[in-house]
Formats: sequence, C-alpha cells, structure tokens
Amino acid sequence: MKLRSNKAFSLLEVLIAAGILATVVVFVFRSFSAALSATRLSQNMSLACMLVQAKVWEIESGVQALPFGSETIQNKIFNWKYEFRDTDVPGLRQLSLTVSWKESAREKEYTLDFLTYMLEKG
Repeated sequence: MKLRSNKAFSLLEVLIAAGILATVVVFVFRSFSAALSATRLSQNMSLACMLVQAKVWEIESGVQALPFGSETIQNKIFNWKYEFRDTDVPGLRQLSLTVSWKESAREKEYTLDFLTYMLEKG
C-alpha cells in the first residue's frame, strides 16, 4: 500500500477554501456597498442642511415669497416647502421648513422646526 503524498491539496480542501473565500468576498462587497450608500446619504443630508440654511435666511430677510419650490444641487433635485404657524406671543411665529429628495428610489426628507420673530412689513 502506498502512502499519500502531503505535497498537494485534496479536492475537499480546495472546495472548503473556495467556500470560505467566497463568503468573505460577499461580506466585503456588501460592506463596501453599505459604506457607499451611507456616504451618499450623508452628502445629500449635508446639501439639504445647507439648502435649509439658505432658505431660512431668504425667508427671514423677506427675499423668499413662494412657500415651496425646488433646487438642483450637484445634479440632484431637492424639493422644499415651508409653513408658518402663529404662536400666543405677538411677532413670534413657528417656521417649519422641509427639504425632500429621492435616495435609492425612496423619498428622504429633512425638516427643521423653530421659532422666529417676524416683523410685519408696512
């Protein structure tokens, strides 16, 4: 009887190693995909925050007249709308400003609610 040489791998060892490698590769690619999605969402949230900041300045300075609209920033369409609500304190109003956009076939939005003094024009 001849003894088997230990210089080569058996087919079973190669298949197990290939299975482990495939599992690791799938995990790495999924992690990479999730990181890209998170980066894209973070970038769009930052753009939405900057748009909210610009719209708040326009509203408070009296430049913005329309309560809704859309802006294209870096080839991405951001829709925005705002609404004022009166409070019990004269001149103090609640401003709710919402920015929405499409993210991977889903609608995402960022809303800012705060109180501001708005002087009546006239």
